[in-house]
Amino acid sequence: MPRLPPLELDDIPEAYHHLFTDDYLGDRHIFRAWAHNPEVLEATLEYLNTLYDQLGQRRKELVILTVAQARGARYEWHQHVDIARHKGVTLEEMRAIGGGDFSSFDDAEFVLLQYARAVESGTVTDEIHDALAREYSPAEIVAAGLLIDFYVGLCNYIASVDLPFEGGEFVGWTPNDEAVSRLFDGESS
Repeated sequence: MPRLPPLELDDIPEAYHHLFTDDYLGDRHIFRAWAHNPEVLEATLEYLNTLYDQLGQRRKELVILTVAQARGARYEWHQHVDIARHKGVTLEEMRAIGGGDFSSFDDAEFVLLQYARAVESGTVTDEIHDALAREYSPAEIVAAGLLIDFYVGLCNYIASVDLPFEGGEFVGWTPNDEAVSRLFDGESS
């Protein structure tokens, strides 16, 4: 049982109902839990959308998956397996991240994922930063660092409110095609 139960749409002020359309947030527990403070929910979404736009959808998802795996954050990982596959991240790449192996990524993504792990663990070195700076602009580095840090905090927050993920069954750290289809596409095996 979550410590902060997700609200039903009828319990959320009508002025914020637009946030919960299928085209925007849909019906994810995290947003319905945040809806206990709808002003913060709306402001946080604006902030996140600004960060997302800086890195592009694919790289944003790679960063989020990397942080979720590093933090052992099952909710965030589970959600973003579903989201990332629609943003150009393959299941093979997700399995690589889930197993902590970034070697199959191109240089720019490899260093971004290394940077995500270093920021998450508080171990950024000059070498990692310099490698990142060869691939990304200062503006992108700011956005990446803030996105990584946000998701570290979000993973901690989700654990603190004991938020269950949707769908009942965890997709796993190395998701297979069958589980993904069953859990996210409603296909039975």
